[in-house]
Amino acid sequence: MATKLLPDDLLLEILVRLPVSSLLRFRCVSRSWCTFITGPTFISAHIHHNSIANRYRVLVRIFDPEADKKVQYKLCQDNESMDEIMAIDSPCVSQINDFFRMVGCVNGLVCLSDDIVEETDALILWNPIIRRFLTLPQPNADIVSADMGRYVYGFGFDSLVNDYKVIRILYHGNQNFEASELEALTAIFRLSRGSWEINSSTSLPLLDSRQAYVHGVIHWLAYKSFILGCDASSEKFKKIMLPTSLQNVNVRNLTIAPWCGLLSIFESGIWSGRLCLWTMKDYGMEESWVKQFVIEYPAIVRSLRRNGNVILENIEGGLRSYNHKTNQIEDSKIPVEGSIRGFHMKSYLESLVLLDRVDAQVLL
Repeated sequence: MATKLLPDDLLLEILVRLPVSSLLRFRCVSRSWCTFITGPTFISAHIHHNSIANRYRVLVRIFDPEADKKVQYKLCQDNESMDEIMAIDSPCVSQINDFFRMVGCVNGLVCLSDDIVEETDALILWNPIIRRFLTLPQPNADIVSADMGRYVYGFGFDSLVNDYKVIRILYHGNQNFEASELEALTAIFRLSRGSWEINSSTSLPLLDSRQAYVHGVIHWLAYKSFILGCDASSEKFKKIMLPTSLQNVNVRNLTIAPWCGLLSIFESGIWSGRLCLWTMKDYGMEESWVKQFVIEYPAIVRSLRRNGNVILENIEGGLRSYNHKTNQIEDSKIPVEGSIRGFHMKSYLESLVLLDRVDAQVLL
């Protein structure tokens, strides 16, 4: 009876401050609390509060080919030692690849694709902390044909309508992949609808599969001299030119990523001993590209931390951390288990996304 005495606005102010683990338990208080906590209004308010309160964690993928469970994930504190919060089984097992690729992570929802080496159509949206995942349906069979070549995925959030979207770009086969633009079909999966929408054929540049989601826009490196962005709300594409000195650099020597909220590009040759980070200080203004810092160390970039530090893999296969404030290479306190090849990490915001989906599967 006491729960009915709390008006919704006061209940919101109280519950929105609680961690996900508590909210999952509090669904059992009453039917009205369960409805309130699993409702889209509260889920959105909880995400907003967690973002302002900086309640970010780190999601780490571990791959151990010798273990019974070859792929596992760990949710860790976003501190220097990355203290473990919980271990989580993988929601999916690939029949072809060693593990699924982490396409992107937005508001606690992770997009996984089974295309780390060989391409398949398997796509999953997964919220690790509530252990729920959704296997995306196959796109319309009419577009899955023998003349389709490679494809690229993107994942983002449409803040205007509170919806999560997966972008799929499918290039027609039998084309000259050296051409400036190629014929492609774009398909968009909207979580709110649970289905794909196929757009008409268009011309797009060939894109690298890695993405950077910044300012509500999904960005990929084109195999030319620019970045292609897709606005998650308008679903319109736009070109952003790379810094002049990078426009003739091989895409394999570039890495696109968000750094401290900025669209950024890492320039590096494999084990060249020199890595440069370029950032776009004023988003959309191509003249605002600046060289943020240079790391003089033979390594490759493995991940970026929210505090701006860079996780590096050295020649010996060990992890080091570059502190951009002190310009020093430091020992990494990140625990690595199994093969370094499968190690990957992304910033993760606690959320209840997928809790209201009756079609989401529960990972026990």
